[in-house]
Amino acid sequence: MREFPKISRFGEQAVLFEWNAEISHQTHIEVLTFQEWIEVNFSETIIEVVPAYASLVIYFKDKVDVNDWILHFRTDNPKKEHSLTKSRLVHIPVCYDEEFGLDLHEMSSLLQLTPKEIIKKHTSAIYRVYFLGFLPGFPYLGGLDPKISIKRKSTPRSLVKEGAIGIAGKQTGIYPLDSPGGWNIIGKSPLIFFDTHKKKPNLLKAGDSMRFYSITKAEFDAIKNDLNKGGYQLKTENIDA
Repeated sequence: MREFPKISRFGEQAVLFEWNAEISHQTHIEVLTFQEWIEVNFSETIIEVVPAYASLVIYFKDKVDVNDWILHFRTDNPKKEHSLTKSRLVHIPVCYDEEFGLDLHEMSSLLQLTPKEIIKKHTSAIYRVYFLGFLPGFPYLGGLDPKISIKRKSTPRSLVKEGAIGIAGKQTGIYPLDSPGGWNIIGKSPLIFFDTHKKKPNLLKAGDSMRFYSITKAEFDAIKNDLNKGGYQLKTENIDA
C-alpha cells in the first residue's frame, strides 16, 4: 500500500512533503509520482516542485492559502493506481583517457583495481537521477558499484571543468559547470548538461535513469563538433521505472 508522506508548511508560500529518510528506489518512485500528479493538477497555482531523495517542496504563487491547500490535498491526492511505470534511460558518452581521467591512476592504486576495471564497473551500472543540486544541473546519482566507492579528495581542486565525471563516497556525478570540487575525476563527457539558452536548461531530470559508455578522444571531439553544429542526437530509451 502506498506510503502517505508527512505534510507541513515550508515558509509562507510552500509545502514540504517528507517520506521516511532513506535513499531507496521505491521511496523515490513515491516522490516522483506525487510530483507528477501535483504538476498536472495544480499547474496554475504553483511556481515549481523540487524533489529530493525522500522529500518534495511545492512553491506556490502568492494568492494560494497554503493551509486550505493542505486540507484539500488530504482528501484528493494520488490514488494507489496512479504510479510512474516508465523511466527515460539516457546514455552518456564519457572519455576516460588520461587527459580527462585525472584521478584514475591514484584510484587504481588505492582500490587495487586497474583503470580498465574501474571504467568497466563505472559503465556497467544503470544509475538513477534522484535530484539536481549543488550546481545547476548537477545530478545526484544512485547505483554506483561499491567496489569503486572512494572518499572525497582531501584537498579539493580550485577548478573542475564542466563535463567532468567524478566519484565521491558512494556516488558518481557530473559537473555541469566549471566549479571548485573535491570529487575524484575519472573522465569527461562532451555533452552540455546545463544550457541557459534552452527552455529546459537541464539535460537530465529527477527520475531519469542513466548509463555511461566509453568513447575515444576522437569520438569526444566529433560529438563536440556535432553539438556546435546542432546535429547531435542524445541517445535515450524508455525502461521500467
